[in-house]
Amino acid sequence: MGKQFWRRAGASVLAVAGVGAATVAGGGAVAQAQPAPTSTTVTCSSANPLAWAPSFTWTIRASSGASLPPGGDSLVPSLLLSGNNELPDPPGGLFPSIGPNWYGTRVLVDWTNRNTGESGRSVSDEEAWKQKPSIPVNRTFAGTGTVDFTVTVQTGAAWWFVNHQDAVCQGTVEIVDA
Repeated sequence: MGKQFWRRAGASVLAVAGVGAATVAGGGAVAQAQPAPTSTTVTCSSANPLAWAPSFTWTIRASSGASLPPGGDSLVPSLLLSGNNELPDPPGGLFPSIGPNWYGTRVLVDWTNRNTGESGRSVSDEEAWKQKPSIPVNRTFAGTGTVDFTVTVQTGAAWWFVNHQDAVCQGTVEIVDA
């Protein structure tokens, strides 16, 4: 065997050793995705269902929490929502404290749990005749894991269904055991 064979063999051994050393030095670990936060804040805009009032922006906080399911006797992990908007309290309008300056609100949450592959929709309690719209009580039982969600806030004049305007926000949160 000639010198050329031994040079190629030596170069191959050095290349393999170099790759091995780089793997050991780098830890040999595969980069892992960071888990989603257990709470997040999202914002979305809405036209105003009252023709004379300005459009506004919702700020919604979605977080991991625990709720009592219907008919349940113990708390289970759930996605909880709270929020506010930038409308003045009470909002300006034709008559600041009385009259047609009332809102109704309903919230829909469409969700997908990345860990289980399950998805669904939750519908909040409904609020009516509020001078300033707010996020009604909403409990979304999506199970533990990383949950992608779309929140649709339906705001209407006096009741959520009268000339309702939709504000749509999206986010991801990690639901953890309670």
